[in-house]
Amino acid sequence: MKKIFFIFISLINLKAFSYDAIVIVFEAPLLKKADYKSKVVATLRKGEHLFVPNTEADLEPLPEFISTFDKSGSELFVPSQYIKIVYNDSREENSPIAFKGKDPTDYRIEEPIPKTYPYSDINFLRAGVAYTMGTNMKSPYEYNSPLREQRYSTEQGARLTLMRKLDIDKADRYYFGLFSAVNTVNNTITFKNSVTVASENRSTIRVGPVFSYDVYKTYLMRVTMLTGFTYNYHKSTIDSRGDLQAYEQRIFSGYSFSPMAELSFTKTEILPVTDVIGGMNLSMYLPHSQKTSDAITVPEIWNTTADQINSSLKLQASIFLGFQVRY
Repeated sequence: MKKIFFIFISLINLKAFSYDAIVIVFEAPLLKKADYKSKVVATLRKGEHLFVPNTEADLEPLPEFISTFDKSGSELFVPSQYIKIVYNDSREENSPIAFKGKDPTDYRIEEPIPKTYPYSDINFLRAGVAYTMGTNMKSPYEYNSPLREQRYSTEQGARLTLMRKLDIDKADRYYFGLFSAVNTVNNTITFKNSVTVASENRSTIRVGPVFSYDVYKTYLMRVTMLTGFTYNYHKSTIDSRGDLQAYEQRIFSGYSFSPMAELSFTKTEILPVTDVIGGMNLSMYLPHSQKTSDAITVPEIWNTTADQINSSLKLQASIFLGFQVRY
């Protein structure tokens, strides 16, 4: 009985020497100590009332934390920026009736709610596969007969990209990863002697690091710029045929280095976490050569002084179209 009477008297004194205050944030914490890292004992929702002592509320400026009391009479602390004190005089004009800026206590998700809720809708990895078509780089072998006609086909192949979002990127725009591609092209050469015919099959395997940046993005569209370089393996298989059924095949191989730049467009969410990608790529192949260890057994259909294919600086433009999965 004495305890109840003491609490009753304390509440009367509290109201006599305190101001009424209103919570102006979504959820104000009542802290055990005057520290944001302190234990949260209880919370008050926006619009709820509490009492604060006038000895603290009359200070200018207000302290960072103001004390109050819970229903059991225990002293707690509330951040002063989360409440509006009702002075019932001109001082109320200096205190806001709503929290200025973004409410740090409002944890509600802004609408529209992501389809993946409660899981994050940001994917940190991208894997893309695409079909490619590119220009023929035209580095022919030095044949021993004058050429009559050269038929160069379009280079075709496939590419694979594996990308990861940079950890420091909060806007989901910067990605770093690995680029790989396999391309092939077929050339046919006829000679003025109308006898010899050569068929060339050129293949290239490319692997290297790349870095990309989404220069424009919406929920359904992205425009991405990519740059990097690849280390390339070249293989050329040449079949040469002459008169009297003369035939021989020789294989040439070598390595090159090629910087590249790219612009791509992404149509997102054609299927869950699956996009359509397409774009243009420009690669610069530095000078290189392809050599062979195959000995010549039919010298009349070869240039016996040429045991390699030399390629000068070459630019190659290509386009690609494919799919990308985000995970």
